[in-house]
Amino acid sequence: MPKKIFLSAGGTGGHVFPAISLMETDEDNKYYFLIDKRTENILIKRKLNYFKIESSRIKFNIFLPFYLFKIFIGIIQSIFIFFNYKPDLVVGFGGYTSIPSIIAAKLLNIKIIIHEQNAVMGRANQILSYLTKNIALTFENTKNASKGSVYTGIPIRKNNLKTKKKSLQKTIFIVGGSQGALSFSTIIPRIISNFSRKNKKKLLIIQQTRKGYKEELEKIYNQMKLNCEVEEFFENIYEQYNNADVIISRCGASTLAEIQSFKKSVILVPLPSSINNHQYLNAIEFKKKNNCIILDEKKIELESEIKIIEKYIFLKQNSYKLKKNTKTNINLTLSKLINKILNQND
Repeated sequence: MPKKIFLSAGGTGGHVFPAISLMETDEDNKYYFLIDKRTENILIKRKLNYFKIESSRIKFNIFLPFYLFKIFIGIIQSIFIFFNYKPDLVVGFGGYTSIPSIIAAKLLNIKIIIHEQNAVMGRANQILSYLTKNIALTFENTKNASKGSVYTGIPIRKNNLKTKKKSLQKTIFIVGGSQGALSFSTIIPRIISNFSRKNKKKLLIIQQTRKGYKEELEKIYNQMKLNCEVEEFFENIYEQYNNADVIISRCGASTLAEIQSFKKSVILVPLPSSINNHQYLNAIEFKKKNNCIILDEKKIELESEIKIIEKYIFLKQNSYKLKKNTKTNINLTLSKLINKILNQND
């Protein structure tokens, strides 16, 4: 008989997409989502079962009582939902939406797993780790992780695409995510404008941009006489990964795992404002097993950095693939950990 599993994730796609990927790889159990309004559209597009709950980040200022009140409301909402649906397990994917649902699960004696996506434990997960010993990690050397945490990696969607055929054209896929697309729309064209005329003729630019900037970015590339395809969102992002020769990306954990699955060369530009500098730490962990370059956004437009980027993009084919013979120490995937915990006696 299928088990009922609630996945608690909200705030950004970085928390929600791994939860969706987990659901898509498990046909044996019944899944429901607990989210906030910021990620509702992601679930609506996919026609998934979800509930919205209240939550809040915690800051020690004059608004602290208000933050705690919202979390309290979220706990009450979660208790009612769990009482009606009687889940066998609740999995928290970080972000402050996880706080009320995991607390409610603890109060109702429901089994709990917490999954940390980044290379440094987020504040919400650090708080919630006191409520369960079942902690799953994306990166083996995650900072601030509890003792006994399990290295599971991160769930990603299946990649069934065939390897792209070699071409003289260089396809660059630029993806900034929800928090980085706007700055990339400004920075990347300025960098490419400094490439040699010969190299610019070889480029095909595929780029994600923020809403409202599509036409402006297309105009910039057209003025440089570059072949380009600009979209606000790529539904077929796996196809774009597959077709790219080089990817320029931020450093969200899900994005890095997907890039690794396609064995692509990548230029990483960590988001400078990421909490606890987690994107930079993600990039450092990624580089241990992958051949990539990591660039500082504040220095990326220096002449020396632009030369590094151009040289990296136009290296000879197959000279910059992922590092070979790099073994992972993953003993349990998150799916297997879930099944193990579901089968444990209380």
